[in-house]
Amino acid sequence: MVRRGIKPIERLRGLGAVRDPTRLLKDISTPQLSDAVKSVTGENRAITSLKSVNGLMVAGRAVTAETSSRDWGTSVLAVDAADSGDVIFIRTDGDEMAVWGELTSMAAMNMGIAGAVIYGSCRDLDAIRGLDFPVFSRSHVPCAGEPLAEGSINMAVECDGVTVEPGDFIMGDESGVVAVPWRLIGDVVKEALKIKEKEILIKDAYGRGLTLSEILGLK
Repeated sequence: MVRRGIKPIERLRGLGAVRDPTRLLKDISTPQLSDAVKSVTGENRAITSLKSVNGLMVAGRAVTAETSSRDWGTSVLAVDAADSGDVIFIRTDGDEMAVWGELTSMAAMNMGIAGAVIYGSCRDLDAIRGLDFPVFSRSHVPCAGEPLAEGSINMAVECDGVTVEPGDFIMGDESGVVAVPWRLIGDVVKEALKIKEKEILIKDAYGRGLTLSEILGLK
């Protein structure tokens, strides 16, 4: 029996326009977002072992799940628990078996889910790379377990020292994956946009013949 916590949409009710910051951050990179999170929280919240499977960017609210690598049934139920625009975020206890693949990707894509982040293994990489659906994982193997459905959904999970709660904002691209605490998303959005603007000004200064050390005041 799967244990269930609060849905992200319920947790974020009342946050207003920043409840879903995806539109505001559509042109932001994960390095810029990571810098913004560190500026606001003093913490690095990149999940360093996760890599992109198909080179696509993902951004959205986390629907979290945790289970064993033998159990892909919890992954299927996590898809059912998600709303359009959410990101499925699954933590497993190992990489020996895949809990995500082509069929779960297609099911999620058909529901309007933004993408999947698997702190464990996925499979069917060739097929996933042919889909317009972002997938990130720690590893990949061809074998899978059983539909045991014995994990948890929408409970806090910890990956690489970063705690991810349901409703946290997840962003991933080829540089990596960053988790933003849902309570701080408004402050982080503002800081990320400031960082982006600062980088634009630095690039403009290159056109005036300045070096990076001069722009940054290092000499």
